[in-house]
Amino acid sequence: MISINQEAMKVVRRILEAPAALGVKVTMLPNGTTTIDMGLDAPGGWVAAREYTLVTLGGLGDVGFERMTVGGRELAAVRVMIDHPQEACVASQIAGWRLDEPGTEHAAILAGPGRALNRANPDHYFELIDYFDEHDEAVVAIQTSRHVTESLAQAIADACGVASRNLYVLYAPNRSLVCAVQVAARIVEQSLHRLAEEGFDLRRVRSAHGFGVIPPLIDDDLVSMGRINDSLLYGGEATITVDSTDAECDRVVGRVVSQASSAYGRPFVEIYEDAGRDFYEIPLDLHSPAVLHLVNGGSGKTFSAGEINCDVLERSFFG
Repeated sequence: MISINQEAMKVVRRILEAPAALGVKVTMLPNGTTTIDMGLDAPGGWVAAREYTLVTLGGLGDVGFERMTVGGRELAAVRVMIDHPQEACVASQIAGWRLDEPGTEHAAILAGPGRALNRANPDHYFELIDYFDEHDEAVVAIQTSRHVTESLAQAIADACGVASRNLYVLYAPNRSLVCAVQVAARIVEQSLHRLAEEGFDLRRVRSAHGFGVIPPLIDDDLVSMGRINDSLLYGGEATITVDSTDAECDRVVGRVVSQASSAYGRPFVEIYEDAGRDFYEIPLDLHSPAVLHLVNGGSGKTFSAGEINCDVLERSFFG
């Protein structure tokens, strides 16, 4: 059986060998947990962003960069190639573990392979697949503007059943390059959880790849949050190969694109403000890819829906 924590640790060790070159800051907490700042106080960078993304995928995939034109301007885009979508995306990349931080009013939302070690309170995405991990080291990633505390690290280690010295926590804020890249790289993950919400059996997914445009950076967490969401909703495309029927692919593909949502058509930050800055007031079906292709491996037919919306991307990125 593949251990996504073991595979992710291969990437973590590369990061630990060259923190200065990657523009990251490594700190060991008093309890022995290693934290890696990849964009809060540390500058991060393109290679750091690629490595962070690989960690969130449990080390199972390939991450590269390409270009995409929006409004006459050439932007970077990230492409992910994934051979084990259930393990890489559902068990690892989804930010599905909400953990209240001891002594604060904040909750940390964790992604990464450490989720698959959490037997005490596994998140509901593990009901969709047949996978849990077993390993003596745990790796998690947190999208946050706060440094990782020892109390939070201890709570994570305890839930994962590992010694605190064997826990590694990567983190970066919305406004960082690392975060912009890793969110755009969630295009397959976003497609998979929407497929599940529409009743598609994720155990039928064979392989996947996708790309997402990387927005211009701005030192404002709210605006950054809007732009990185827009990269998925209006500038991301996923291709997923499945073992299913043509009828099932045809039934679901048009439902799993952002264009199908009643909230579609405006920059995410505007939708978020109108919802009172409450994510739970935003329609769930908006959190979908701009474009989805479902390839039925049995029949060889491809079913497609959605479009890249450069008009909204221009308003979000350059307006």
